[in-house]
Amino acid sequence: MTRTFKIAGITLAATLLALLALMLWPSPPAPLPPPATGYLIRNVHVVDVENGTAGPLTDVAVRGGHIRAIGSDAPAQGLPVVDGAGGWLVPGFWDMHMHSFQVSPQLHLPLFVANGVVNVRDMMDCPGESDTLIACLADKRAWTRAAEAGQMTSPRFVEVASYYLEGPQVTPADVSRLALVYKRRGLDALKVYDRLSRPAYFRAAEEARRHGLRLLGHLPKAVALAEAVRAGQASIEHSDALPRHCFAGADDWRQGKLADVAPGVLARRMVEEYQPQRCAAVFAAMREAGTWLVPTHVTREEDACSADPTFLSDPRLDYLDPLSRWALEDDLGAVAARYPSPADKAALRSYFEHGRRLTGEAHRAGVRVLVGTDTTIGGFRYHDEMAHLVAAGLSPAEVLRAATIEAARYAGQERTAGSIAVGKRADLVLLRANPLEDIANTRTIEAVWMDGHHYDRALLDALLEYTGNQARSPGVMLRLLTGFARSSVQSDL
Repeated sequence: MTRTFKIAGITLAATLLALLALMLWPSPPAPLPPPATGYLIRNVHVVDVENGTAGPLTDVAVRGGHIRAIGSDAPAQGLPVVDGAGGWLVPGFWDMHMHSFQVSPQLHLPLFVANGVVNVRDMMDCPGESDTLIACLADKRAWTRAAEAGQMTSPRFVEVASYYLEGPQVTPADVSRLALVYKRRGLDALKVYDRLSRPAYFRAAEEARRHGLRLLGHLPKAVALAEAVRAGQASIEHSDALPRHCFAGADDWRQGKLADVAPGVLARRMVEEYQPQRCAAVFAAMREAGTWLVPTHVTREEDACSADPTFLSDPRLDYLDPLSRWALEDDLGAVAARYPSPADKAALRSYFEHGRRLTGEAHRAGVRVLVGTDTTIGGFRYHDEMAHLVAAGLSPAEVLRAATIEAARYAGQERTAGSIAVGKRADLVLLRANPLEDIANTRTIEAVWMDGHHYDRALLDALLEYTGNQARSPGVMLRLLTGFARSSVQSDL
């Protein structure tokens, strides 16, 4: 018996040591681009995202991470030559709604670059100075500096919002205290969420103005969309804010008078009781106020496909780690359970399509739309989101504009980024097919440049292989699990 206990103890100790070694052993970094930041890109059609046109075949000279010349006589001056083979050169893409975690350098950030996304807006910082799960401001700033120097494969973080203000327990005094903390930390915006009370929301709007922060995030249930626009909310996240505002029972819903209505019935009512005049009025207000809409249709699509087994057989989900895969399946299972009947599921699908149509109406009314994903495989889903915007009624040229120069305008960087022009940053994506003819052609990526650092097709494929391997890595999985277990936000998530 004593020998058995000894063997068990040795086995347990060896297992714990092995787990500790897995957790502490550093993961290999994602493949890096060559150190050069100067290239002569020959034989390409330059896409003018401002005008929605593509020019004749030409050359683009990049030096020191910036575009130095455009034209068939662009000087080579010893620059390495990249043959564009008659492809289309577009600005690098911007994902304006994403989230990053401590394991994102292994699991998420390379997927963005591999899909041409070189600028991101992170919509949730950690609540404190550090966290074992959520990536914090210092992490994102360090990743940006490293990526710009070519020392890490990551998009550039152009804006970081606070940890979200959520729940009826958050008082106006809490909001004032947190706003000061987040301002002093250096964050760019206050993020509001679904269940924030009216007094706390309007205090957040006051504090955002006081501290020079943007107010952005979800539309709290207690606040009408028109009120949020008047309060100065800079961006409205997710398309479901539109059908919830534009139906006849919107006021009753916000006041909790429809709490007993089944979710499927409520979704159907929001579609069937649509009042165009309510939307028209709020779209006009959003246009005048300069309120941005980031509809993230891919997230509502996930809800609509929650009971569709083919959705979970998407091979791109193989890039998810097991914990994230389980969380996605669990979330979708919960949605499917709330909409149990075929009629409920049809109503949910109609609700998703209605929200997408309203995005098109908002755009036609002059509301400025940005491209965001809010999903764990955001790099891939970014192209799905652009396709949804075309389905909403935007032209491919308008979607490209939203994905590039409009996002740069939101970030205040339109003079230095967002389009292909001499003097601007060399953030570029080379496509094999014309995206102005079919937005699906944004998937035909042949090369990516970020600050002049060149990711050719072989390197992009290596990034995909790397991320797939990291998603299956026991060490990464263990760090993710222990990070979640020790995080201050695990109860919220």
